[in-house]
Amino acid sequence: MSAARILVVDDDPHTRTFICDGLSALGIVDDALGVATADEALVEISRQVPELVITDVRMPGLNGLDLARYLRQTYPDTKVIVVTGYSTRDIEKTAQALSVTALLKKPFGLDMLGEMVRKALNHDGPTQPLGKSVPLSVEPLERQISILKRDTGALWVGLFNAEGQLLTHTGLDEHLDRTLDEIVCRTWPSQIAQIAEHGGPCFLFIDRAPHDIYLSSVDSDHCIALVYDRRWQTNRMGAVWLTTRQAAQELARLLAQPSRS
Repeated sequence: MSAARILVVDDDPHTRTFICDGLSALGIVDDALGVATADEALVEISRQVPELVITDVRMPGLNGLDLARYLRQTYPDTKVIVVTGYSTRDIEKTAQALSVTALLKKPFGLDMLGEMVRKALNHDGPTQPLGKSVPLSVEPLERQISILKRDTGALWVGLFNAEGQLLTHTGLDEHLDRTLDEIVCRTWPSQIAQIAEHGGPCFLFIDRAPHDIYLSSVDSDHCIALVYDRRWQTNRMGAVWLTTRQAAQELARLLAQPSRS
């Protein structure tokens, strides 16, 4: 068996045991470590960095995509397989932006699990599991928004026009404890647009407990909103501002293209 260190993260004990025992039965590794939450995973990772993390998406506290983001930023050599019982375009876009090794939909069998894990441990690039892989192609604007969410660690990121219409977004809406309209006021984009038109690029912070909201102009007709939940997310305004301004410049370039006009 391989000596690779594999960490399995899933709050469902049956799925966790199935994966750990399955890896042993397949002769891949006989001592995969299973934990129930991303917080427990972070503790184990601090003790010894795994070669591969297999994580569910929906869990109490930090979700699997948050864990994947942390690993990409801190331990980029660690491969990540994301497991989900449901798939939305937001999950697919975020998974692509995070360059996860593979996205596996439940239910799955041992053969599929084994193929994905062997590819993850033996190849540098993303795997393409037969029959279960999810196409992760996105449009340029959507991809740029996904990259911004990844790089800033925001809970939700959206691109609005000056009329307050949401053009594209990324983030899991079920993680917001209020509706989007209750968090982001639809008059803000027009106010940002007016400021940008008369005063140039602007960046605003809004304290709307328990959420921290950042608004940045893109051009005189568009703005970006980033939402954080301060109860479990930390962010630094300077880093958010710098990253967002860089993204805004690229978004402005994309919006100015003839196909977008």
